[in-house]
Parts: sequence; structure tokens; C-alpha cells
Amino acid sequence: MAGLTLVYDLVLYISISTVIFFIIKRSRSRRLRLPPGSLGLPFLGETLQLIAAYKTENPEPFIDVRVKRFGSIFTTHIFGEPTVFSADPETNRFILQNEGKLFECSYPGSISNLLGKHSLLLMKGSLHKRMHSLTMSFANSSIIRDHLLVDIDRLVRLHMDSWTDRVLLMEEAKKITFELTVKQLMSFDPNEWTESLRKEYVLVIEGFFTVPLPIFSTTYRRAIQARTKVAEALSLVVRQRRKESESGERKNDMLEALLAGDDGFSDEEIVDFLVALLVAGYETTSTIMTLAVKFLTETPLALAQLKVCFQFFLLSLLLSFPFSPNFVCVKQRHN
Repeated sequence: MAGLTLVYDLVLYISISTVIFFIIKRSRSRRLRLPPGSLGLPFLGETLQLIAAYKTENPEPFIDVRVKRFGSIFTTHIFGEPTVFSADPETNRFILQNEGKLFECSYPGSISNLLGKHSLLLMKGSLHKRMHSLTMSFANSSIIRDHLLVDIDRLVRLHMDSWTDRVLLMEEAKKITFELTVKQLMSFDPNEWTESLRKEYVLVIEGFFTVPLPIFSTTYRRAIQARTKVAEALSLVVRQRRKESESGERKNDMLEALLAGDDGFSDEEIVDFLVALLVAGYETTSTIMTLAVKFLTETPLALAQLKVCFQFFLLSLLLSFPFSPNFVCVKQRHN
């Protein structure tokens, strides 16, 4: 009898919630005059359709079908949020040009929750500008020449020496970029700890494009658990480095810059900042590396042109003069 009562209460709750959902969404759509579209299922919206398309080799039909039905700008509901999609170039250009003015950058709850409330991606205003400047200060020519290129060369050679006859390039690119990012942020060389941290990061990133409700998504639940482990591991590092910094032992990396800054960041803020940078350096860079190898292998002429440009780039670093890829490569492109 108790079981039947529980089932009845659950069905009643879902029914009432569904009615409330549609009432809120309908009134909100009328008030905001959103573009035409479909909000899909209650709570889930069209998230499952987008995820299913995202996991295929061609996710574009998710957009194409809705553009054909509703137009180049349409409304949907994904990752727990009503969302307007734009496939119109002029609209997209206008939005990008007015970011921070008429539009504010934001991310789905599934991403913002996993990155942390102090993440660089979620910062706004003067704090975001200061943190962005701090990040870019590690991209000057002397640091690239004396540290970054040396670390890249060492890590690539280290991985290539361990390769066998069969190599999964995407996975190797991810390992290299993660290890390089950890080195630049916290001065750790590849070891068991960094590899364990990377595996937890894989679980965190898998939770980015899921329904941000642990009760509905085991992937998101695993991502939350992995994020907790990552935060705990990084917190230990931050506390240890803070003690070392106070005793006069300093290192030339991003973590040291955060600890020595005048902003007085807490351990939690620094951890969230490191989490975002590790994520940013993992998926995007490794994907670009893999695609670069694929397309350059298929286009020998472009590979030859790139080698010439890279030689001039290295020469410019050694001689410390500005590098202009347009000037160097214009003749190669015309040929």
C-alpha cells in the first residue's frame, strides 16, 4: 500500500510540474517575444536530441532541421535553459561585436556548475580584465622561447618515443596538451599524479554536454564526483605552494603569479581558475592538433608552406623581432 502511495505521489508531482512548466514557458515566451521554436519535453527540453546529434560524425542536422522549420533564428530548450540559436552570420557578428555591451557571455548550468563560481569563464568586468591580462602575460616572446617551446619539444619527443605501431592521435594529443598545461600552470612534470588528474578531467568534460540534473544523468553525476576529486587535489597543491611562497621559495608559473598578486585570491578562487584553464587547454588545443595533422597530411603543399612560416617564426623568436605571418607567407600562398 505504501508503494502504491509513493507511485501515486510521484505521478501527481510529475503531472503538476509539467503543467507549471508549460505555463511558465508560455508566459515567458509571450513576454520576451522569443523567436519561433519548440521547447521540447519538460525540464529536458531538446537536450537529448542535441546530445545524440553531438555524438555522431555530423551534428549539423540538429540545426538544419530546425532552421528549415523555424528559420535561421529559433528557440529551443537545452541543458536546463531556454536557448535561442542563431544560424544567421549577420546576427552572430552583431552579437560578438557587442559582447560586454548589449550581450553578456554565459554558459549552460552543466558547464558553469562544473567549472566553479570563480571560474575565469564566468568572470565579468574589471576582475575578468585583470585575470585575462595575467593569463596573457605568460604568452610573451621570451617565455615562449625560453620555456614553452622547450616544454613542447620535450613532451612531444617523450610521447613519440613511447609510441608503437598503432597510435590514437587524438588521445595522444590530449595527453600532451594536458601535461603541457599542468607544467605551465603548476610546474609539474608528467607522473602518476598528473595522469590520475587527467583521467578525472575526462569525466568532468564529459559532463559538460549533459542534462545538469544528477538524478537524470549518470554522466553528470560522475562529472560532479570527478570535479570534487580534482578540486581536492588542486587544493592540496595550492596550500602547499602558498606555504612555499611565504617562506621565499618561488616558481615561475601561473600558480605563483596568482599567489603573489595583489588581489588576495582565496584557495577556492585559485582552484576554480586553474580548473578552467586546464579545461580550456585540453579539448580545444588537442582537437586542433589532430585536425591539423589530418589536413596537412592530405595537403603536402600546405605542409611545405607551413614549414617555411614556422622557420621564420623560430628565427623571429631567436632574434627578438616581430613576426608577421602574412608578410612571410604571402609569396608561398600565391605560388
